[in-house]
Amino acid sequence: MKPKIVLIGPGRLGQAVTSLLAEAGYPVVAVISRDPARAVAAARFVGHRAAGTCDLSRTKEGDLVLLALPDDFLADAALLLRRNGWLAPNAVVVHFSGRHPAAILNQGEAPRVRALSLHPLQTFADSVTGLRNLPGTPFSVEGEEALIPLGETLVDALRGKPFRIDSARKPLYHAAACVASNYLITLAATAAEIMAASGIPEDEALTMLLPLLKGTSRNLSTLGPEQALTGPIARGDVQTVASHLDAMAELPNELREIYRVMGRKTVGLARQKGTLGEQQAEAILELLKS
Repeated sequence: MKPKIVLIGPGRLGQAVTSLLAEAGYPVVAVISRDPARAVAAARFVGHRAAGTCDLSRTKEGDLVLLALPDDFLADAALLLRRNGWLAPNAVVVHFSGRHPAAILNQGEAPRVRALSLHPLQTFADSVTGLRNLPGTPFSVEGEEALIPLGETLVDALRGKPFRIDSARKPLYHAAACVASNYLITLAATAAEIMAASGIPEDEALTMLLPLLKGTSRNLSTLGPEQALTGPIARGDVQTVASHLDAMAELPNELREIYRVMGRKTVGLARQKGTLGEQQAEAILELLKS
């Protein structure tokens, strides 16, 4: 018999993860939210409509408690469950933060809980796309050594790819994930803003850039960063970089600074690729000085 699941915090990630676990045969006994309508809607999404509730004490019905809450609420929520005796004996509490170690669930004076952390290296714009994106996703698994096999089993049930990570290094791991996902969105929005200065409406500019972003992503996946790199810096085209900076002279300084910072990083990558000569690199870096 597979462990019974309680989900606390039925947001995008929580719904996607619980839905896949339910599909894999894990019984869902409670989906808990402060909002009754949200609890019922989330329970319906995961295929167990009757499990929707606002009663936090029902947490003790679960063998696996999925605490799918924002990072800043994890410690207090776990402490509340521990102090009130709302956890079944030997229950395992799982959080999904990329930043916090599993030990965050045992802060404060109260009986300790068996704690595990799983973090999908994936983005959750909404529950449906999250559900579609999860299969094949790498998951960090971290927590008590005795619980690592359970974490890996859960990731297998989610059709993900488990890997272990050191607790102390999670903030660096999470920073990398933020750069790859969140900052990519910001970078695309920045490109659209610069393009809008050429006279193309910003919403149209973003639409026009999407095929380029998709093509770049495919090249990155197939070739890796160095070989996927194209453009004026990779070619050593000093005058093109100079013309970009001249054209951006009247734009907000933050846009120019993003161009310069990313350009300097691109010089290093182009050198690794071997297509940028030393003299050209120095000339471009001189242009890109803050």
